[in-house]
Amino acid sequence: MSESNRRLLLVRHAQGSLGTDDYDRLSKIGFRQAEHVGRHLEAEIETAAMVRGELKRHRQTADYLGALGACRTDPDLNEYRVDGLLEAAFLRADELALDAPGPAALADPVAYLETFLALFPRVLEAWQTERLDCSVNGRWSAFSQRVDAAGRRMSLMFDEAGTVVAVTSAGVISTLAASLLGHDLAWQRQLNVTLYNASITELRVDGHPTDSGRWSVSRLNCVAHLPPGELHTLA
Repeated sequence: MSESNRRLLLVRHAQGSLGTDDYDRLSKIGFRQAEHVGRHLEAEIETAAMVRGELKRHRQTADYLGALGACRTDPDLNEYRVDGLLEAAFLRADELALDAPGPAALADPVAYLETFLALFPRVLEAWQTERLDCSVNGRWSAFSQRVDAAGRRMSLMFDEAGTVVAVTSAGVISTLAASLLGHDLAWQRQLNVTLYNASITELRVDGHPTDSGRWSVSRLNCVAHLPPGELHTLA
């Protein structure tokens, strides 16, 4: 395998069931998105090494990529709890200078989705700079370190195939992409809230990834495989 052909495809899970009693399962739109991204990648890739997080939405999305081969699981690809961060931040909204909505907002995330997306970069920044404690998620540094650990394990998977596909979540994808590409956390935060469901972010490495190879981006948050309109979703 030519070293220049090694690529990592980071696939964000398809749409979950926001506003229901189980966000972690795919919505009807989510299943359609998963079908589209699965067909697209099966047509594009002959063989790949695959890995996903343990969450239900990761598994249900990865199920549509089954033709690419067996998919292992890695708990370090699991997402942090967004609702936990928002709840912790809203309790300290005055201290963090957040223009937070009322307490009913967390019970109706669909209606307040745009508000949450606008606020979330500042919530993330507070967590990243240790101005926000979140018992549900622990410290940002621990999350970032486990994502980097997952990235190192994925680098070893290039010994199996020239393409590695990982199905995970926006926080993981944005954190890993920022780390591999050398971007700062402001870039990570912006990508975090703009990644589409079932999007593909493709990173390529010049050299072997375990030997100081240089990473570059070929596709970022790509949804060209999804029909325009209702299948372009952020949550």
